[in-house]
Amino acid sequence: MKKPNIVYVFADQLRHSALGCYGNSQVKTPNMDRLAGEGMRMDNAFSSCPICSPYRAEVLSGLYAHQNGVVCNEYEMRHDITTLPICLKEAGYDTAFFGKWHLGYGPYTKDKRYGFDHMMANNLPRDSFSGIYWSDEEGPFDLGGPDTWLPIIETDAALEWVEDHAKNEPDTPFFMMMSWIPPHWPYETIPERYNIYNPDDMILPGNVPEQLSAFEKKELALYYGNVTGLDDQVGRIMASLDKLGIADDTIFIFSSDHGDHLGAHGFGKPRDMWLHHSKRGSKATPFDESVHIPFIIRWPGHIKSGSDSDVIFNSVDVMPTLLSLCGASIPPTLAGRDLSFAMTGGVGEEPESAFFQILGQGWPHRGPWLGYWRGVRTKRYTYARWWDEDLEDMLFDREADPLEMNNLVNNPDYQDLRQEMEALLQEWLAKTGDPFDTGERDPETHMLKLGQRFTHEKWMK
Repeated sequence: MKKPNIVYVFADQLRHSALGCYGNSQVKTPNMDRLAGEGMRMDNAFSSCPICSPYRAEVLSGLYAHQNGVVCNEYEMRHDITTLPICLKEAGYDTAFFGKWHLGYGPYTKDKRYGFDHMMANNLPRDSFSGIYWSDEEGPFDLGGPDTWLPIIETDAALEWVEDHAKNEPDTPFFMMMSWIPPHWPYETIPERYNIYNPDDMILPGNVPEQLSAFEKKELALYYGNVTGLDDQVGRIMASLDKLGIADDTIFIFSSDHGDHLGAHGFGKPRDMWLHHSKRGSKATPFDESVHIPFIIRWPGHIKSGSDSDVIFNSVDVMPTLLSLCGASIPPTLAGRDLSFAMTGGVGEEPESAFFQILGQGWPHRGPWLGYWRGVRTKRYTYARWWDEDLEDMLFDREADPLEMNNLVNNPDYQDLRQEMEALLQEWLAKTGDPFDTGERDPETHMLKLGQRFTHEKWMK
């Protein structure tokens, strides 16, 4: 059987509840909804380390953040590990990456591409209208402008590569990965044609404090505008695959690197200096808005159309699962699990829980932020514990409390459950070799010393 192509597209800071196919009645996402209708919606997909760079490294390595070196933004992924594109190349694939890389700065020499044959990427654009790109070792190119949205530029480049590949190497499978920065803030950097949502009409969840409601309605309207803009790009990709006649031979995935609080539980953005530092996190918490991500996968003839799965599927599971779907060898060193059976209608052992971690401050030398924590999530409960004893641990029964507003961690009636969840967390720490409780820490930042290295010398003190 011919190996399938893979198109893996993910947004930045898109929470799972912001798509129509995940039950949102306000946002307009007809193409993403159609993709889900033609494939499978994973209902329990998560970002194990819900910050930009760690998610990327986890997907590409099948290892947790403390194992792959990317403990936070602007840290370098280890070069002695086998990545997803390397494994796919060994299986006969051509590989390419487009968009926000955030795993190192250009020029993107071979050793910086971690197995990708070609990259048209930036490390971190200034906003959604202007970014400094490198095409492998050529550049830098300042792309974008006041009338040119970066997701459009990146999709143009990606589709050109796919079309050239389909024309010139039709018998060789390809892996194309693309990362868009929206709907990551600043939310207002969207083309005017997508600024179509009225803040007054926005419906906020009940865990957004009343004091923030007017402000968050404005942000949510812009956020949805970004999502609708990305939806158009998903439609372009689907149309291109159809036109080239390769849609049936292609695994198409749309997902996100982590979520966004948008005021839920009182969390703002890192630059909202009027908030206490422990509330300046639009992601990087154990809350559902942060860790729960959309994951839609379509493969006609192999994955049942219009289906969904509640199997717990974490970011480290992407690599072994994709390799299995493609019939490629899975390295035995991976921390993630092959859960392809959940997508193809097979039978297998389901994970009991997902493991989460935050190891850094969100950015080198940022100073106090949300604190360092580890957590576990089952299909019903969420539990998290902070290294900083001044921050309160978490225990939520999401079945009774889906908005996670009633912390049960100190409730006398739930101490047996707390002990069970702590035991489950200890199992994860031991199984993954995470020295959360015992490892040596930097005396200034309190980050674990794991041999991590910065992506650029400018981050060195």
